[in-house]
Amino acid sequence: MAALTVASKADSGLVLPTVLATTYIAQKCPPNTINIEYKEVDSLGKQNEKVILTTSNGDSIVDGSVVPYLMDQIEVRKRPGQREVDEWVKRSAALAVPDFQSLDGPIKELESHLSLRSYLVGYSLTLADIMVWGALRGYKVAIKLRQTYRNTNRWFNFIEASNPWVTNVVTALSNAARQKKAAASAAGANYNIGLKNTENGIVTRFPPEPSGYLHIGHAKAALLNDYFAHEYLGPDSRGVLICRFDDTNPSKESQEFQESILEDLSLLGIQPDRISYSSDYFQQMYEGCVRLIQSGKAYADNTPKDIMKERSP
Repeated sequence: MAALTVASKADSGLVLPTVLATTYIAQKCPPNTINIEYKEVDSLGKQNEKVILTTSNGDSIVDGSVVPYLMDQIEVRKRPGQREVDEWVKRSAALAVPDFQSLDGPIKELESHLSLRSYLVGYSLTLADIMVWGALRGYKVAIKLRQTYRNTNRWFNFIEASNPWVTNVVTALSNAARQKKAAASAAGANYNIGLKNTENGIVTRFPPEPSGYLHIGHAKAALLNDYFAHEYLGPDSRGVLICRFDDTNPSKESQEFQESILEDLSLLGIQPDRISYSSDYFQQMYEGCVRLIQSGKAYADNTPKDIMKERSP
C-alpha cells in the first residue's frame, strides 16, 4: 500500500492541495488506496520536503511531483478534457501564495473563467477544482480576495458544500497541528487550571472589537480560549471557539480591522469554529434589559453625559 507522509507544521498552502488531491484520486480509484500520515514537523527528508509519497515499490515521490505521478498511475490523462484539467492543476500553484500582491493576477483570471461555470472544467468535479480549492483554502490571506470576487466565492462555497469530505481533510490537517501544540503544552508551560463540569464539552469566546489591530493582550486571550476549546480535553475534543466581533461602536470599526484580526489569528495557529457579531443579538439584549428593569434589578439612567462626567469619582 502506498503512503503519503505530510509535515503538519508546514504552511497549509503548501501541503493541503496535495493531501486533497491524493484523497480525491484514492476515492475515484479505490484500488489505489493511499494511507495518509501526519508528522509534527516543519519539513521531511534531507531536502526539506513537505509531503512524501512512498509507493508500494518503495520509491519516494516528493512535493509538486506527487499529484502528476498519481495522475499518471491511474491514467487520468487519457480522459476527455484532461488537458484543461492539467492546465488548472499547474495554475493552482500560483494561487497557493501567502500575499495579496501575488494573488491578485491569478485570482482575477480565475474570476473571469468562472463567470458562467459551476466547475473549472466540464460539468462535474475534477482534480482541477480540488487543487484550486485547496490552494485558496490553504492560506487565510486569500479570504479577503475570494470574498471580493463574486464568481470565485460562489464556486468556492459550492465545491465545499457539495463535497463534505474536503472539510474533513482540512480538519484532519488542522487537528494534527493542534495535537502538536497540545503535546508542547504538556511538556512545559500550559493553561491547565482544572476546569469543572466539562462533560458536555467546552465553548469559549474571543470577543475583539474591530476598531484596531490585535495587540499582545489580545493574543494571550485568543490563545487561552483556543487552548480550552481545542486542546484542554485532548486531541479528540469537540470544543467550540467562537470569534464574536463586538460591533457596537460602528464609528470606529471597519472591515479592514476585522479581516486583519482573522489573519492575525491564523498566524497564531488559531482557527475559530464560528464567527458571530454582537449586533446579531441586539434584539435579545434589548429584551433582556427590559426584563431586568421590570423586575426591579436595573434602571435606565437618563442623566446628561456632561453631568454624569462631573459626578464621576
